[in-house]
Amino acid sequence: MEALIIAAGKGSRLSPYYSPKPLTPIFGLCLIEHIILRAKMAGVSRFKIVVGYKAKRIMKKIGTGDKYGVKIDYIFNPDWEKGNGVSVYVAKDYFKENFILLMSDHLFDERILKELMKVDPDHNSCYLCVDKNVQGDHLNIRDATKVSQKDGRISEIGKDLAGFNGIDTGIFLCSPFIFKALEKSIAQGEYSFSAGNNILAKWGKLKAININQHFWIDIDDREDLQKAKKILTRQLIKPTDGPISRKLNRRLSVWISTKLCQFNVSPNHLTLLSFLLALGSGAFFLAGGYLRIVIGGFLAQFSSIIDGCDGEIARLKLKQSKFGEFLDRTLDRYADGFIVLGITYACFRLMSSPLVWIIGFLALIGSFMNSYTALQYDRFITSKIKENRRPVRFGRDIRLFIIFLGALLNQLFFTLIILSVITNVESIRRLFILRNEYQIIQSS
Repeated sequence: MEALIIAAGKGSRLSPYYSPKPLTPIFGLCLIEHIILRAKMAGVSRFKIVVGYKAKRIMKKIGTGDKYGVKIDYIFNPDWEKGNGVSVYVAKDYFKENFILLMSDHLFDERILKELMKVDPDHNSCYLCVDKNVQGDHLNIRDATKVSQKDGRISEIGKDLAGFNGIDTGIFLCSPFIFKALEKSIAQGEYSFSAGNNILAKWGKLKAININQHFWIDIDDREDLQKAKKILTRQLIKPTDGPISRKLNRRLSVWISTKLCQFNVSPNHLTLLSFLLALGSGAFFLAGGYLRIVIGGFLAQFSSIIDGCDGEIARLKLKQSKFGEFLDRTLDRYADGFIVLGITYACFRLMSSPLVWIIGFLALIGSFMNSYTALQYDRFITSKIKENRRPVRFGRDIRLFIIFLGALLNQLFFTLIILSVITNVESIRRLFILRNEYQIIQSS
């Protein structure tokens, strides 16, 4: 399905700071790039963008879409100052089938668009994604376009609506019938897109799709922009994060990631950096001596913090990839191996006992088994969080933090013992938990 993006307006409230508005930067991407990439994640590969104010700057920045892996064409609206309804109407000759309509200043979770694209539309009807959470902190309720709906049918829409029970998210599935409504509203001297939608609503052709608490935000001014940044960074905290990640690592890694986003740094660069830090940690443990052991501990913990940055930058810049996930998991296992090897050898130099290698092996295999069982266990955790429960999550963040503390206290052999016991007990515990879960699923 093809998408139409409206990017013709001036955006007067942001223009003193960023102009044109669709090029407003947010975490290394501009607003319209976020829209294009989110839509691409939902399965859209062809776009038409309506431009007007500073059209050449937008067209130069975005180009043909090759760098995003999509195809982009442009439609110029010479009457862009009249209203966004006119910007939609100028595309009437380009769409003969249903299409997605998006605003260039509305950020959204791609899952909204995925659900919208599953709709089997009625003949000549248009569908608007509606936010029923009218009290959300993501809203500027005074400026929001409000919706009155009942049983999935919208009866009225507008900024000054008194009796409303939903908010217009600016995400539509339109049939070409929308152009007939806009033609009528424009002929009446009403140039906003809401005016055309009100005509559709009177004809009984405008329907509502609930967004089910998924994220979206309309960015009109600097306050909205800061609010969007806070929401996006808050989303970087994963439900499966362990206690060290939630309380310590994420606070630092998110700050680092938001700074690095401004530069041409890819998630894979951070994956490699985390791996190199872990190699350095293992090397300092191998060298022995208290000072070098402490440095090894710090490097292990710093590697753990940077390990969160690759995923954060991938999500902030919409560069998630299956290979990136695989590379991260693979290098993490090698990193764990080098660190445990370094600690084991450092202990053996001091104790010269074969028992050290046995304990080291148990710590290593326990760490690997924790990681091996993590994917299935994390699905279990996610399902329980939806039930307002948070099961214990002993993961890599805790293991590396234990190593960090053990290095500071110069208790490496005791650290190995703790790791060998806790990691293997945790893996066995997960086996029993998941076995019970599978039995419940099979019996239901």
